[in-house]
Amino acid sequence: PTASPSKMPSQFPTSAPSKAPSDQPTASPSKRPSQYPTSAPSKAPSDQPTQFPTLEPSLEPTPNPTPEPTFEPTLEPTSKPTQQPTTKPTFQPTRLTEAPTLKPTCPGEGNFNLCIAIDMSGSVCNGDSNSVCLDCDSERPFTSCNSGGEKLSICCPNFSNMLEFTKDLITELGELPTDQDFSLVHFGTDVTIASTLESWRQAIKTINQLKYTGGQTNLAGAISSCQLTLDQSPPDRKNLMLIITDGAPSVPAVNAGGAATTAALNAKLQDTFIIPVLIEEPNSLYGQEVSFLTNNISSDGKVFVSDFDGLKNLQDSLFEQVTCQANANDIYTGE
Repeated sequence: PTASPSKMPSQFPTSAPSKAPSDQPTASPSKRPSQYPTSAPSKAPSDQPTQFPTLEPSLEPTPNPTPEPTFEPTLEPTSKPTQQPTTKPTFQPTRLTEAPTLKPTCPGEGNFNLCIAIDMSGSVCNGDSNSVCLDCDSERPFTSCNSGGEKLSICCPNFSNMLEFTKDLITELGELPTDQDFSLVHFGTDVTIASTLESWRQAIKTINQLKYTGGQTNLAGAISSCQLTLDQSPPDRKNLMLIITDGAPSVPAVNAGGAATTAALNAKLQDTFIIPVLIEEPNSLYGQEVSFLTNNISSDGKVFVSDFDGLKNLQDSLFEQVTCQANANDIYTGE
């Protein structure tokens, strides 16, 4: 090429391109693009992006992410997680798991006392005969309430299932690395405090000595008696009450439900957390019984429901409920 560019362009193009590119680019871009790409890319990227997107993606990703996050998530999850966590949570909560977790979600670290009230009313063993089963004792063998080959002090398989379920739950809770004691109350027409606060091993021995009484359902007396066993609790322990019953209260004869509600409220005001267990087959009264325990007795509106044969299926759920509440320090205010 010439040592310097001519002042005017040539009238006709040369018959062949120059052997080498010029040392400097032209002062201004040509009106039309070149017919062929250059042999090498430019030394620096352009200041602005292209006016239209390219037909093919770039061979390499850009060195930096976009300045702002996108407004919508991707339609499908990425095959690999991001290298760093996001700085903010997602806008919507995650969905509930379809099945419960295999392990309890609350650490078993809280100290607690647990009073367990066991229903011994006639409906436990009467086989829907409306009997109060006061005759299931050693003086009158082969009575209508005695069934399943059980000895008279146990009376029927339903009561045996209640006792075994209670012992299994106490054993599991007693093995926690915390300080805990247990008290036991049983109730029919009358209420008996079988033991005040004692170790889980001693509580098992107490349960093994219980004898079925029959009678009606004095839920109010059971709650008040349980609370008496918790009144001398050490200050560093959460007081819990587990009520195991198979139906609605019937004692006192006038307003038994109101009496039970008042007893539960008094216990809650003393910072006792009440956990009801209803043992019942679905029937015409089932919904009313669940509603009463949910709204009037339970501290958090939860009622654990099963039939007699399925009690063991509640053990994990009740274990979690007790351990979670043992870690809580909320005080009930009645509001």
